[in-house]
Amino acid sequence: AEVGEGQASALLREARAGESGDALHYGGLLHLYGKGVRQSPAEAAEYFRRAAEGGHASSQTALAVLLRHGVGLRRDDAASFAWLTRAAEALDVDAMWLLGVAHMERNSTEIAEVWLTRAAAPQHHSPDAMHWLGVLEEYRGNATEALRRYSEAAALGQTESVFNLGLLRAYGRGCHQDLPRAATLFQRAASHGHAGAMYYLAIFNLYGHAGFDVNYRAARTWFQRAEATNNAAFAPKAAEARRELEHSLAMATTATHDMLDSLLIENDDDTTSPSTSKKNDDDHHHPALYLW
Repeated sequence: AEVGEGQASALLREARAGESGDALHYGGLLHLYGKGVRQSPAEAAEYFRRAAEGGHASSQTALAVLLRHGVGLRRDDAASFAWLTRAAEALDVDAMWLLGVAHMERNSTEIAEVWLTRAAAPQHHSPDAMHWLGVLEEYRGNATEALRRYSEAAALGQTESVFNLGLLRAYGRGCHQDLPRAATLFQRAASHGHAGAMYYLAIFNLYGHAGFDVNYRAARTWFQRAEATNNAAFAPKAAEARRELEHSLAMATTATHDMLDSLLIENDDDTTSPSTSKKNDDDHHHPALYLW
């Protein structure tokens, strides 16, 4: 939410006074995102640390995330895991599902399922927890249950689940293959900036899948959009695919021009009358062929 200058100043005064965990937490958020104050992840981490040590669960989660990614302070996976555990035990919902993911990374899938299930329960209803339960089911080879979990999360706006549903539909895992439905899901995820969805829409346009007409211009645009996200998984291969497409189209354009020139030269060789020769000279001025 937008924070006005006056509101930011009041929150910072409370945070500096250290009178409450909430005030310290908001102070951390203001510094983390640079709202009404100079952006400083290091200062944000300090505010979160003070609040976390005082038992503020949301700050414990925030500090854990900063430690996990090395933002504002040195990366420390062990400390991050410890803070997540404290916050999850204090029933912070984000900490619960994040702790579940952390246990998945450690191959402790049974413990992961416990925390994810708690966060997905009706009293918390976390779409992120539902999504990761879907990932866990895919890991176990249960695509049908994964489809159910992703559907629950997607209904609550979890974009990664929308994309994963698209993949399941595209490849017919846990359901019958349905490329048009997959395309609809990819379009929905792409509208929220999902790089993988953009990449697959490019592929569909490139090869004419899912009822799409072959459209090289649209394919190139979707590859460019996926590339621009700088997503580690999809941006590099989107860039490579775009370059290959551009190279192929450039070669096709050159080959087409060469073929037309060859045909025109043959026509010139067969011409004997001045009037026909004049007509063939005019034909040499054919318009350039643009493929986009």
